[in-house]
Amino acid sequence: MPDKLDLTGDIAEAIEGAALRGNTLVLGYVGDDGYAALSFRGSTQVHGPRQLALWSRKADEGMVKVIADRPQVSFLYYAPDGPGPKYLSIQGRARVDPSANDEVYAKMIEGEQGQDPDRKGVAVVVDVESAFGFGADGPFQLTAGG
Repeated sequence: MPDKLDLTGDIAEAIEGAALRGNTLVLGYVGDDGYAALSFRGSTQVHGPRQLALWSRKADEGMVKVIADRPQVSFLYYAPDGPGPKYLSIQGRARVDPSANDEVYAKMIEGEQGQDPDRKGVAVVVDVESAFGFGADGPFQLTAGG
């Protein structure tokens, strides 16, 4: 049976600064062409016990445009030598949240801020529904209803 979803603790330790360790999370969403679109997201961060956030440098195209109709997204993380779980697969629903712009931008690593110094992008918040992974104690499964 799945455990209750909580992205703090070991999971947050893995995600925060993952890009600095060379383990950038991969985001997947369904593009306009119907195919899975995958991209590395160095700005991915834990936004709360059940939320992730990221910065989209394009405020009105690409992923930001398609999540209005298709909010389902997935993240993939692998770091055999990093802190926290070695593997994570996270699913949720994404939405643009301009009210989180200041917080998300401020929490990004410097290299990601440097990609959008004029802050033309927008914050995207993901309400996480489930996370599966493999940590020091073996495999685990977390759900929002767990």
